[in-house]
Amino acid sequence: MPNFWNEWLGRGGTKRLKRRIVPELRWNQQIWGETIRTRLSAPSRWLDSGCGWRLLGKDLETLENELVSLPRSVVGVDLDLPHLCKHVNISRRVCASLDSLPFPEASFDLVTCNMVFEHLPEPLTVLREMSRILARGGVLMVHTPNVRNYLVFGNKLANKLLPRALALKLVTDSRDSDDIYPTYYRGNSAPTLRKLGEAVQLRLESVRFLTQPQPYTRFFAPAAFFELLLMRGTMMPPFDRFAATLITVFRKP
Repeated sequence: MPNFWNEWLGRGGTKRLKRRIVPELRWNQQIWGETIRTRLSAPSRWLDSGCGWRLLGKDLETLENELVSLPRSVVGVDLDLPHLCKHVNISRRVCASLDSLPFPEASFDLVTCNMVFEHLPEPLTVLREMSRILARGGVLMVHTPNVRNYLVFGNKLANKLLPRALALKLVTDSRDSDDIYPTYYRGNSAPTLRKLGEAVQLRLESVRFLTQPQPYTRFFAPAAFFELLLMRGTMMPPFDRFAATLITVFRKP
């Protein structure tokens, strides 16, 4: 009976449905890493802000190592010292707050920010600092959850209505508890990010929406079937604006 449940009604059934409905689906973190790669060159000075303890995620070590080998220099900055100390990709690390970066003006050609903006109580202050340390013509890339997505909206609602301990139980992406931080979602839609960028003289170059790599209801295949259809819809315009995450690219004139 357990095998029947898994193969037809559980995660095994969901995997087969996923291969049929969204066969081209790829992990957001891999796409993010590949997007960074297109912006890196030998002369580049790169800052990964809110770097945590690794660049991308599990099973992407080859891509991570390739990325740090491309620019002239790469620096990681984060306020979480324990995570910073165990960073697996970046050797040059600075413990500091993103709203007061300890770097001179025009210090970097590329600044990246991966899954951090949802945790910022004052994203405008952080963007102002990022604009300050960018060289002219430099690029800022932000990858963050999209508040228009049903899962992100649900998480935002849960954080407002439920005790934190209960809300944390709804996070099913296998992160450790010390990898989960308070969320504010004050810079988590394409229109909001555009306005914030304009306020600090950063021009929005592009926005790309990414669908989540797996359904939330993957433990129950019949429910996952309908969610996979919904995910399929968010992979196509104009419904892609409701996808799970977005990559925004800004340039400093």
